[in-house]
Order: sequence, then C-alpha cells, then structure tokens
Amino acid sequence: MVQETEHTFNLLIVGVLLLIDAFQTLLSIPTRGIFIDQREVLLTKSNKELKAMLVGVKKVSNLNKQQLVDLVLTYS
Repeated sequence: MVQETEHTFNLLIVGVLLLIDAFQTLLSIPTRGIFIDQREVLLTKSNKELKAMLVGVKKVSNLNKQQLVDLVLTYS
C-alpha cells in the first residue's frame, strides 16, 4: 500500500513539473519564439559574424550589411 501511494505522489509531482514547464514555454514564445523577425536579429550582428555564417559563398567580401543579411536568409 505504501509503495503504491509513493508511486502515485511521484507521478503527480512529475506531472505538475511538466505542466509548469509547458506553461513557461508558452509564455516565452512572444519574447523568444516564432514572432521574432529573423531579419532584425541578423541586422544586430556585425559584418564579420554575417560573413562567418556565409562560409563557402563566393564574393561576399565587398557586400554591405543589407546584402549580407539577404544572402544569409537566402541560404538558411
């Protein structure tokens, strides 16, 4: 009887923790999730970081930031 009660409480605890984690994930979507524009994120990066993302693409050395962002979005 004690073992069944212990298993039930363990199951309830795990269920509550999973439910809390799911709510935290849902609440974080507007700030970190699918509503963030990738172009804005890429515009905050430096040209050096953008060029590092475009390894293997030719003729990126003399492009401006807007052009680099467009290329990163095209190749990703």
